[in-house]
Amino acid sequence: MLLAASATAAFAASPAAVPDTNVAVGEWLSSPTTGFAAWRDGKAAVVKRYDSFLCDPRLQPTGQRESFPYAGSACPILKSGTRFVYGPAGPTRGHVVYDRTRRIALFEKGCCAWRSFALVTNVAPPPKPVSSANLAIVRTARGVTLGMTQAQLKALYGPAKSYGTRGMPGVTTLSYTTMTEKSTEPGGDACGQFQSFSFRDNRLTSIELLAGC
Repeated sequence: MLLAASATAAFAASPAAVPDTNVAVGEWLSSPTTGFAAWRDGKAAVVKRYDSFLCDPRLQPTGQRESFPYAGSACPILKSGTRFVYGPAGPTRGHVVYDRTRRIALFEKGCCAWRSFALVTNVAPPPKPVSSANLAIVRTARGVTLGMTQAQLKALYGPAKSYGTRGMPGVTTLSYTTMTEKSTEPGGDACGQFQSFSFRDNRLTSIELLAGC
């Protein structure tokens, strides 16, 4: 689901792959690419503003908002989290931090022309030990926090139509994107951010901020 086949690998300068034991960690985490499908299927509302995760109230995101690392640039706990590399193509690389008390995972995954940052609750314990932290204070720069209702999310982001999340009965999602047109259309954006929010029983359980080109 890459938007530009000729894009340069986002992690080309990353350190050498970690031991294969971290494959289990990578596969334990969901693939936060909901925004690609929502945009492709016309289910994402268009917004102008990018968003990012804030893990420390003293920090603000840095760098260009269009850059792949932007959404996690204000989360040093994630940058120093457990690193994983897995998969045959790319491969997919990332970092993860887990809050065992609250069963929340904060992680990033990426390969080639995309990278996604996600905050997800109700996550089963990892198959192997990973970095831990209190993730209760994590929110987004636009004020989104886990546990919000759809009405509260729309008050921050604007109107959008919820849709059923494939393969997850009882879960509905609201999706937004800064991409005004498909990259294959005249005047289409080359890169953008895809912002997806999933709910169970009208409570926000997953925040995905995906950058793609």
